[in-house]
Amino acid sequence: MKNLLDIVDRAARDEGGGPVRVVHLRIGEMAGVSEDALRFAFDVMAKGTAAEGASLEVEKVPLRIRCAGCGSNSNPADFVFICPECGSRDVEILAGREMEVDYILVGDGSAESENRGG
Repeated sequence: MKNLLDIVDRAARDEGGGPVRVVHLRIGEMAGVSEDALRFAFDVMAKGTAAEGASLEVEKVPLRIRCAGCGSNSNPADFVFICPECGSRDVEILAGREMEVDYILVGDGSAESENRGG
């Protein structure tokens, strides 16, 4: 959480020190992050920082795999890493492990600016 707040503080400084309005995260299904726990920690630890009062938006990234055998892409249910097309277990994870800051909106009340980074 400290790393996230450091990123938010840096973005606020880079944008002139205005208040942070939105912090948008992309969290993969396999990242092992509880959204409720994340929100609670963010609210508690953001007090006294540039992120205090900011809205935390969480975009859930579904698990997506590609079969090395037949090349098909799929979104497996329940983390079953078997190609639904050919039954191969030789698959590559394409998405679903992310845990990243997608963007931070910083504004001074009159105009908002957007800082994209991660």
